[in-house]
Amino acid sequence: MRKGMVRGKFYDRAERVARIEGFLEGKLYDDMVLFLKEMEPEDIADIMIEFSPYERIIIFGALEVVPAAVVLDDIDPQTRLMILQKFDKGKIARILDEMPADEVADIIEEVDKEDRDHLLDLMKEKDAAEVEEILSYPEDSAGRVMNPDFLWVRADDDIESAIKHIRSNKVDEDFFYAYVVDDSMRLKGGIPLKKFLIAPAGTLVKNIMDEDSHSVPIDMDQEQAATIMKKYDVFSLPVVDVEGRLVGRITADDIIDVIEEERAEDISKMTGTIEEEQGTETTIMAAKNRLPWLITCMLGSIITGLVIQMFEVTISQMIVLVSFIPVITGTGGNSGVQASTVVVRGIAMGRMDLSKLGDEIWRQFKIAVSLGIACGTVLTFLAGTWKNNASIGIITGLSLFLVVVWSNFVGVIVPLMFKKIRIDPAIAAGPLITTLNDIVGVFIYLGVATLVLFR
Repeated sequence: MRKGMVRGKFYDRAERVARIEGFLEGKLYDDMVLFLKEMEPEDIADIMIEFSPYERIIIFGALEVVPAAVVLDDIDPQTRLMILQKFDKGKIARILDEMPADEVADIIEEVDKEDRDHLLDLMKEKDAAEVEEILSYPEDSAGRVMNPDFLWVRADDDIESAIKHIRSNKVDEDFFYAYVVDDSMRLKGGIPLKKFLIAPAGTLVKNIMDEDSHSVPIDMDQEQAATIMKKYDVFSLPVVDVEGRLVGRITADDIIDVIEEERAEDISKMTGTIEEEQGTETTIMAAKNRLPWLITCMLGSIITGLVIQMFEVTISQMIVLVSFIPVITGTGGNSGVQASTVVVRGIAMGRMDLSKLGDEIWRQFKIAVSLGIACGTVLTFLAGTWKNNASIGIITGLSLFLVVVWSNFVGVIVPLMFKKIRIDPAIAAGPLITTLNDIVGVFIYLGVATLVLFR
């Protein structure tokens, strides 16, 4: 059955939704079950958002265990949490048994401890033990995203013995690589499965294995693991414990999820809506997350007002200066956020080498000076022409140049400092940098105006 084709006919997304709505309205549940059987689970997960919470429960209940596992992993967090809380726990446990342990750990972590323990009790003992072990590792570590299922062979085995061992394993996933270990399960290397097919009979595994197999410690930050996978272009990354024993593997699909999560996390921190995008926050928690940033901005605005009050004599001499404050603060703030975004993403992707901190600051400074000259020149011309006053042009243009340079400096140095003291650099961006730049930007602007007018 081709994707997008149901029971011999092609349906687009809207048609699928309409057909299922018809089944629900007419209570034609048997017909809906047949229709859903012919759909790809990913497509079902995609359209679930179009239905009411009650209807989503009915649709999910109409699925068989295997497609339900795919749907549960792919649906939005709010729908998944609702299903975990309201659906029959016995069936949920059977569905979780069909999923990789790392995915199950991510899913049941969303529910409260009582429901989590209940689900683990209902799952198969081996599967539950693997999930509990993954949940015991530090949050955002390689251990939390690794899959404990992997293929392994011993270095001293010959090809025939290794193949026999691989065949004896119950394999539920696609594997392209086997890891080579010693008698204590310490990682020695890796070997692509295709080598087993072309190696001459009697060949020892250690003679054809890749000894430079890259691995990561179990407590490594998952973002660093993602960087290593990208750097060395590997599809599977072995994870080892403190004694070098192989305990799991991180696959490409795991890393895609990590990159997406980290991107969303950085954006949420930079906008002051930490974790709210996940959709699982209550109203009180969402407000609690946003409040500190709003208070920071409010206090910053009050300080900015005090700075303006300090220069009331200057403003009284040339009231037109007030009309350019939004231009100065807005451009400076945007410039600072641009710089901080580049630095934060550079750090996150492993492109920012903190050992060359001075070189990076100097590079960003040159960029800031170029931007400042360009923006300052444009504003000098526009402001001077608009107000027909050369002094206004000089004041605004020179101020904007200084503010842009300052804002870029703050946007670069603050995230790097946060990284140095082991605080997530994303926290430094957004409201924090914008507020700081507003205060200093207004001070620079009115300070320059005072020097020009009262020189």
